[in-house]
Amino acid sequence: MMQQRHDGEAAPAPSRRLRRRPGQVALTLVVALSLGAAACSSGSSYDKATAGSDINSVYKTVFDLANPSLDPKIAAIQDGSQIKASFNAALTSSLAKSSAGAKMDSYEILSSSGCTAASVPSPCAKVVYDIDGPTGTAILPNSKGYAVYLNGKWLVAKATICGLLGLFYTAAGKQGSPKGC
Repeated sequence: MMQQRHDGEAAPAPSRRLRRRPGQVALTLVVALSLGAAACSSGSSYDKATAGSDINSVYKTVFDLANPSLDPKIAAIQDGSQIKASFNAALTSSLAKSSAGAKMDSYEILSSSGCTAASVPSPCAKVVYDIDGPTGTAILPNSKGYAVYLNGKWLVAKATICGLLGLFYTAAGKQGSPKGC
C-alpha cells in the first residue's frame, strides 16, 4: 500500500520486518552447517569394500616398470605430472627393467591425523608391498609407502614415488632430489 508524502508524491509503504524466533534461527544455522559439511566431505568418500583392490591396482600399474608405457603410471601417481621427467629417466635404468609389478601385502586406512603425520593428504592408506621381479619373486620386499584418495580415485602417494626416485638418483651417482620431488 502506498502512503501520501507531504509534497503530494506517493511514498512506499514501510517495510515489514520478518520476526524470527530464536529456535528458527538456530534450526536454520544447523541446517546450513550440515549442508556445508556434507558438501565438503562428499569429495573424499571412498568405497571401503573396494579400497584394497583399488590401491593394489594402482601399485601394480606404477611398479610394472618393465612395461615402458609412461602415461598410465603417471595417471596413477599423486601429482604425477610434476615428476614425469624424473620417473621417465628412472625407467631407463636396468634396475627398473627388472621390476614386473608390485604385490600389496597389507594396507591400513589412516586417520586424518595419521595422514598429516605422514605428510600426505587425507584420506590416505599406509601400504606394505613387494616390488616383484619378472619371475614373480620379490626384489624389494616389505616396502612401505602410501596411497591417497583424490578426485574420486586412489593414487600412489607422491612421497612414496619420490623416495624410490631418490634411490635411483643415488644409484646413478646424482646429488640432490629428483626433479618434481
